[in-house]
Amino acid sequence: MPERVHAGYEERGYRLNGFMVYPRLRALATYEDNVRAAEMKRQSDVAFTLEPSVRAVSDWSRHQLGLAATGAVTRFAKLDSERAETFNVRGEGRYDVGDEVRLFGYASYRRDVERRSAPGALRNSLRPAAYNTATVGTQLTWQGTRLRLSANASAARIDYADITRLDGQVFDSRELDRKLYQGGVRADYAVTPNMAVLVTGSLAKIDYDLPPQSLTIDRSTRRVEILAGVSFEFTDLLRGELAVGYIDQDFRVGGLSGFSGFGGRAGLEYYPTRLTSIRLDASRTIQDAGNPLAPSYRRTRVGVRVDHELLRQVLLTGVADYESARFELPLRTERRPHLGFSGQYLVSRHATLFARYDHLRVTSRPAANGRRFTDNILSVGMLLKP
Repeated sequence: MPERVHAGYEERGYRLNGFMVYPRLRALATYEDNVRAAEMKRQSDVAFTLEPSVRAVSDWSRHQLGLAATGAVTRFAKLDSERAETFNVRGEGRYDVGDEVRLFGYASYRRDVERRSAPGALRNSLRPAAYNTATVGTQLTWQGTRLRLSANASAARIDYADITRLDGQVFDSRELDRKLYQGGVRADYAVTPNMAVLVTGSLAKIDYDLPPQSLTIDRSTRRVEILAGVSFEFTDLLRGELAVGYIDQDFRVGGLSGFSGFGGRAGLEYYPTRLTSIRLDASRTIQDAGNPLAPSYRRTRVGVRVDHELLRQVLLTGVADYESARFELPLRTERRPHLGFSGQYLVSRHATLFARYDHLRVTSRPAANGRRFTDNILSVGMLLKP
C-alpha cells in the first residue's frame, strides 16, 4: 500500500556525504488457505518473511543519483517446497541538461518467484518457478511552455531456473528464457492550465532463446500500442488520465493466434474529503505469462481503491478489482475477481504495524482448459525504519 507522510512521522534517514540513506526492515507472518492454488486437495500453511532494504538518494541541487537494494526470505511452517529467496538491486540517475531537458537512466537486477495463483502460472511444478531479470533503460524528456515530449527505451533479459515437475522430470529453463526490447514516445499538450491532450506509442519485441531441437513453438512476438486521450486536474478534488486506441500482437511463426483491436488505459483519483481518496482504474492490454503453453494473454481489468484516515495514526484501505485474462493456448478465458482490505497503525516515525486480507477467486471457460480455485490470504507484520 502507498504510504502517506504525516507531520511528525517523516522518515529522517541518515546523511552520508551528499546522500540520504534510508534503511528498513519488514517482517510479516502470512496465513494462506490454498498455497498451491489447487482446485482439489487444498493445502494451507503459515509463512514467515523477513525483508531488509536500504535506499540512498543524493540531495544535490542539480542532477540526482539513487541506489536501492532489497532482499526477502520466506519460509513455510510445513510446505518446505514453497520457500523462496528474492532480491532486487537498482541504480538510477537524472542528468539535468538544462531547465527544459532531463535525461534519466536506470539499471537493475532482480530475482523473483512466480506466485502459484498468477495468470498462466505453471501448475505441475514441484516448486514455484524462479527467474532472474536484468534490465537497463533510459528516458529523455523536454518540457516547453505548453508542450512536453518524452522518449524511452529499455532492454531486459529474463532467465529461468530449471523447473522440476511433480513427476520428477526436469523442464529445461531455456524454453522460457527471453529478451525483451521496448521503446516508446509520448507528447502532452496543455490546452488549458487544467487539461492536456496526449498521444503515446510503444513498440515491444520479445525473443525466446529456445534450445537446439526444441519441441516448443517459438513464441517470439512483436507488440504495438498507439493511444490518444486527455489528462486533467480540476482543483484538488479530481484528477485523472484517459487514453484509448489500438493494440496489436503478432507472433513470429504460425500456429499461435495474435491479437489486434481496441486497447486503452484510464485512471481517476477523487478526494471527497481531506481524509479519503478514491481511485478508479481500467485497462485493456497484452501481458506476458511465464508458461510455454500460455506465452501471453489479453487482459481486461477494472478496479477501485479507497483509502481513509480513520485517525491520525490509523490508515485503512479497501480494494476491489475484476480481471479477465484471455489465453490462446489452450483457448480459454480466466475470470479473476479480487477483494482486499488492509490497515496500518503508525506507532512512531520508526515503526508501523500493518495487517492485510485478500480473497481471490479464479474460474475458467471452458472449464476443461483452465483452472478453478479460491485463495484467502491474511498477513500481519511490522515495518521498522531505524
